[in-house]
Parts: sequence; C-alpha cells; structure tokens
Amino acid sequence: MPSDLHASRRPTPLRRSLIGSTWEGILAMPLVYLNLPANLVIAVLLAEALRVPPDTYGWLVSLPFWCNLLQLPLGGVVFAHFRARDVFVATIWINILIWAAFAVLLLAAPEIVQARPGVWAGWFLFGCGLTASVMAVAWTTYMQSWVPARVRAVYFSRRNRWAQFSNLAFLLLAGVALRWPTLPVIAGVILFSCVLRGFSAVVAARNPARGDPVSPRGADWAGQWRALRGEKAFWSMVLFGVVWGAMLNGYSAFQPVFMLSVLGEAPHAASVPLALSLLFGALALPVWGRLIARFGARPVLFCAVPLWTAVNLTWAFLTPDLHVLLYPVWAFTGAINAGIVLAQLNLLMKLMPPGARGLAVGLNTACIALGTAVAPIVVGQGLAWGLARGASAAAAYQVFFLSLPVWALFVLLALRRVREPQSAPIEHALGAFRNMRTLAGALGLGFLAQTLFTPRGADRRSEY
Repeated sequence: MPSDLHASRRPTPLRRSLIGSTWEGILAMPLVYLNLPANLVIAVLLAEALRVPPDTYGWLVSLPFWCNLLQLPLGGVVFAHFRARDVFVATIWINILIWAAFAVLLLAAPEIVQARPGVWAGWFLFGCGLTASVMAVAWTTYMQSWVPARVRAVYFSRRNRWAQFSNLAFLLLAGVALRWPTLPVIAGVILFSCVLRGFSAVVAARNPARGDPVSPRGADWAGQWRALRGEKAFWSMVLFGVVWGAMLNGYSAFQPVFMLSVLGEAPHAASVPLALSLLFGALALPVWGRLIARFGARPVLFCAVPLWTAVNLTWAFLTPDLHVLLYPVWAFTGAINAGIVLAQLNLLMKLMPPGARGLAVGLNTACIALGTAVAPIVVGQGLAWGLARGASAAAAYQVFFLSLPVWALFVLLALRRVREPQSAPIEHALGAFRNMRTLAGALGLGFLAQTLFTPRGADRRSEY
C-alpha cells in the first residue's frame, strides 16, 4: 500500500518532460546567448578585442541568419533519417565542440586570430550558427510534437521566465569578467558556457518525451509542400516574421556597438542595462503568457510592436550625458521583447499544419533569415558610408535610429495580413494596453496610432 501511494504521487511522464525541458533551458542559456547575433560578449570580442570595422561587423553578425537559410536543405536530409529529438541533442554537442575549439584558439594562438580577425571569427561563427540553426528547428519541431496545445502559452512563458533569469545571472557574471576585455577572459567566458551547455545536453537526452518517430517512408517533402502551399495564414505569418526580423536585427545588432563606441560605456558597465532587459523580460513573461492564452498571439503582437518602437526611438536621443536612460530603455525593451518572442512561437505552433511540421519550421526559419541576414549588412555598409564622408559616429547612429517608425509601419502592415484562428479581435486586447495611444502621441507617433486605430470606410468598424 505505501508503495502504491508513493507511485500515485510520482510525477507523470508529461510533467517530468516539462520539468526536464525547463532545466535544459536554464542550463543552456549561457551558450544559447553566445549563439545570438551581436550579443554583448561577441560585440566586445569583435569591436573591442579584435577591432573589426562596422562593415565587417555587419557581415559577421549576419552569418547566423545565412546559416538559417542553409539549414533548409541540410535539415531536409537530416530529418528524413533521424527524429527531431535526436537531432536536437546531437547538434547541442556539435555546437559545444565548435565553441570550445574557438575558445582554445583564442587562448593558444591569439596572434593568428588578431592577424585576420574577420576570417577566423567568421568561420567559427558560421559553424556555430549552422549547428544552432538546425538545433532550433529540431527543438521547435520536437516541442510542438509533445507539449499539449492547451498549456503551451502558459508553459513556455514559465520556461522562458526561468531561462531569462539564468541568462540574467550569466550576463552579470560575464559583465564582471569583461572588466578585462581581453582574448583570454573572453575565451574563459566561452568555455564556462560550454560546460553548462554540456549539462543541459545530458538533461535533454534523459527527457522522457520522445517526440514523433521518423516516418518509415522517410520525409515526404512533396506532400508537406502540398499541405503548406495553400496555407495563406502560415505564409502571411512568415511575411510578418521576415519584416519584423529585418527591423529587429537591423537595429538591435548595432545597439551594443553604439553603447561601446559612442556612449563610451565600458563592457562591464554595459552588461548592467542588458541584464535589466533580461530581468524585466522574465518578470513580464507570465503576464504575456496569460494575455496570449486569453486573446491570441496576433492581438498581442499588434500591441507589442508599436510599444517596442516607441521605447526604442529613445536611442536616437541618447548621448553620453544621458546614458542613464539606457536603464529604463533596456528594461522596457526586455519586457516587450519577451512578449513578442513568446507570441511568435505560439503563432508558429498554431498555424503550421500537423502533417508538415518539419518543412513548416524550416521554411519559416529560412525565410525570416533573409530579412535578418541582409539587415545588419545594409546597416553596416550605411554606417561605414556615413563615417567615410565625415559624419560623426553619434550623428550617423542617431539618424539611423530615427528611421524606426517608418519600418515599424511596414511591420504592422505585414501583421495585418495574418489571420489567427481562435483569437479575440485586436480591439479586445487593447483593453490591456489602454495607454498605448497616449504614449504614442507623447513620443511623436500619434500618426501611427491614428493609422492603426481609425475605422476605414463609411459605416465600417476597424478591427484595430
């Protein structure tokens, strides 16, 4: 009887899988953060330790997104023979090995890297980006196959919250280490991240959820394409992702460089506002999860994108004397980014057809990569062009940041085309964002608010 009672209290396989996935995310975050383009550690490595110019920097931080294009044919071969869960675990280990090799090279032969920083950093970032892109597709396909739809929004908000806290702790520790922004210190940060990622790989391998098996006939890519071809809602979501990804990466990739080169922030000091971004993102995630569960992902995105734009327009007015504004700007940006990422993930899982999961995730990732890869290259070339013609770095960056509202309008026009099933009208979600129009007017974006929320046509009620 006691053994039966003990067994009845044992967590179910689903609950153990959910808990295991949460721990995997917590331990993974340091190296996952390094895989993100233009993160603080890599920005310090490229801009401070290796002194690469803005145009080269733009190419280097775009490499992970070109890798997202290459993962489509590579994933087509891999997923035809291996289940998504096994691909996910294997690519974790390959990614760890590449990062560890890069760190060892920085420690053992720094003069080789310094002689040709763009080439060496480029090859390693390419390898890390390619494995990370395949890993991301495998993870999304794997999670979509076993996490119940009824708990996705709430579960991923909680999982992402703990992952954000992990990232916050890592960024604060890295900020302390980056008081000495040398190649050996940066290599040590990378190796520390690899060790934690190794523990996360072990946790992932022991997760009870197996995911979908490999089809005995192999992957039917032609059948999956037929299932996707007529899904207008899916392709509208992809178009939105392309435009939003271009805007996000075009501006965000150069914010750490702006902090280091124009505002004169020391690397360790720059980690504090970035850590605030992660903290506020983690605190905001439960609210975003409930909003998405109640109203849907699309209404939440329609509210979050203008808020993100309004807050980030502050970058156009930042000077060394006003650097204290970095703290509220990064805090609000982190809170809003958390909601946008969560809404995009839930929208993707809702709109991709069940019979075409692998191709849907791969195509979505590859298409979005077009915008996110081109954006930092164009921005880097534009900034280099302005600097070469005598413009100050501060003026070049501030003019660049002032173009934010224009691109935000393109993002919202693309989002208008998305149709999400079982979601509330956007006007219902606006009740939770009642102050957005006031904030938009205060920041000089009243025209944008009027465009979104004014009814169009006689006797016609606008959805917005």
